[in-house]
Amino acid sequence: MSHRDHTRSLLARLGGVAGIILACSGLLRAQEAVRSGMAYFPADTQQIAYSSFAQLRSSQDYTQIRRHVLFQQLRGFQEFLHSLGIIPEKDVDEVMLGWRGESPSGPGSFGVAVGRFEPDKVRELFVRTQLPVQSYDGCDLYAFGSGADQDDTFFTFLDSTLAAFGRLHDLKALLDVREGYAQPLESNQALQGYEAELEGTSPQWGILTGKAAANVATPWLAGGKNTSVDLTAFLQPVQAVLYRIDWDGGFTAHISVVCKSPESATGLFQLLNLLKSAPVFAAATGGTAPSPIIQNLDAHQEGPRLELSASGPADALDQLIH
Repeated sequence: MSHRDHTRSLLARLGGVAGIILACSGLLRAQEAVRSGMAYFPADTQQIAYSSFAQLRSSQDYTQIRRHVLFQQLRGFQEFLHSLGIIPEKDVDEVMLGWRGESPSGPGSFGVAVGRFEPDKVRELFVRTQLPVQSYDGCDLYAFGSGADQDDTFFTFLDSTLAAFGRLHDLKALLDVREGYAQPLESNQALQGYEAELEGTSPQWGILTGKAAANVATPWLAGGKNTSVDLTAFLQPVQAVLYRIDWDGGFTAHISVVCKSPESATGLFQLLNLLKSAPVFAAATGGTAPSPIIQNLDAHQEGPRLELSASGPADALDQLIH
């Protein structure tokens, strides 16, 4: 048995002592994870994504919704919690993810989770079972796996209701910010302004800035298909993409595309209209018709911004948010 398999086997055995890991706490303040993320995420974070599981769980469609709010990078953290007997679907209320790179499809996210935890009991269990525990900035870091792989997920408890997780170097960067050794994300005035627009508006929302915004926008502009046409050229004036998603028997997505100027917003607006109505362009991008999401996209321009809205069944959301 490999070190990783041995570690996971030991963690699985801890599930029987779930009762001592979970703790009771009062109601958590709404979107507390956002404040923690803005205070502790590094200033070079290019993307953030927030989900309120406490709100989403109240929906009768939660089982279907769940797979659309669980980013790939969050699953490792959730598997770890399951192995400890903590049930994320019930005991984690909010999550805020961050990316310092240009794409959310890679392994490089980190985040904070608000829920009900009991850090001292978790540490006791790790010591008793001789699982490795690292120490950094006064925090105990627990590895999901051997901890030797650069993409292994680590997590730590910041207090009894707040956990942080990510790859080791990202988690250490987050802890450095917390200790005041580096600038926090809230020092980024532009992104802080975008966050203020979105906080409290929806149980799921996110912000993408710079090249990351273009990288994510390109697939849904192309109808979710691979294309030889470099759409990023049209998206260079995009400074940020803000989105929020509401659920009620399907999804409704509201997207704000922030451009450098009203003129660049006008150019992008014209491109969207072309994509909605020009089958010749669709064929050039490898498809036979414009994406249904694009066809049904409601768009209007407000100065340097494009305000977009789209709705449909949950499966169609994959064309907009990856």
